[in-house]
Amino acid sequence: MFVQPKTIEEALTLKAKYGAQGAFIAGGTDLIVLMNHGRTPANVFIDLSHVEGLDFLERVQLPSRDPLLANLQDKEAYVCGPAVTFARLADLPVRCLAEAARSVGGPQIRNRGTIAGNLATASPAGDGSTALLSLDAWVELRSRSQTRVMPLRDFFVGYRKTALGPDELISRIAFPATWRTGWRKLGKRGAMNISLVCCSVGVGPDWTFHVAFGSVGPYPLVAPQTAEFLTDAARTKGEVPVDAATLEEAARLAAQEVRPIDDFRGSADYRRAMAGTLLKKVLRSLAGLEPAVAIH
Repeated sequence: MFVQPKTIEEALTLKAKYGAQGAFIAGGTDLIVLMNHGRTPANVFIDLSHVEGLDFLERVQLPSRDPLLANLQDKEAYVCGPAVTFARLADLPVRCLAEAARSVGGPQIRNRGTIAGNLATASPAGDGSTALLSLDAWVELRSRSQTRVMPLRDFFVGYRKTALGPDELISRIAFPATWRTGWRKLGKRGAMNISLVCCSVGVGPDWTFHVAFGSVGPYPLVAPQTAEFLTDAARTKGEVPVDAATLEEAARLAAQEVRPIDDFRGSADYRRAMAGTLLKKVLRSLAGLEPAVAIH
């Protein structure tokens, strides 16, 4: 059954009524596939396409007293609604997220697929999720009774499982606007491709590194030990560290932190090795030593 609320309050009321039996649907590019394969418990689909105000995208100044923005480390941030599509994100000057958005499916998928849908499905291969993790993004979750915020790194809790309550909606997403970032994706072809491995790196104030990987675990992962090592190296050198010893050690740490499995697209050993290789490519691109080729 499909229902079409007109306001976010009506949508949240319907979700509270149906709980796990109800699912929000916007672009439907992930959910329809899951539904066709019988992999969703929902039998009531709450269509958000007629709810106004969910597709906003704005750039704001920091610091801010807004709880969603209070922990972002930058001078400016982007805040977007759940219905913002990959096609719109592809035009942002945030390199990792724009390149991740451009790598998603074909034009039809990018025009329909939404960033909140990408987060909520918690796919291990979520390109947008991986990019946002490297930006240390925050999400706002809203229900009829409360609104709460959390770092995206705490949002994914298991294979296709998130911290969303049965009556909650991702209402806003926020991420830094001016960080230096890089992105690389490995796939079997150059377009319309599910990741074998993807790597995203964000560099915040005071050379603070954030490293994330997709398709190498039960959900998109952060690599805190790798990030800490790179942060220390960058602060010592005063630049993105790309000497051979640092690159090899960063790749080694990344290979230890990822948790890949064998599947029909690639073996765990191959993915582990490629995680380190892509990280080195991202770091070299941040230093201006690699061309901006996002997909390999």
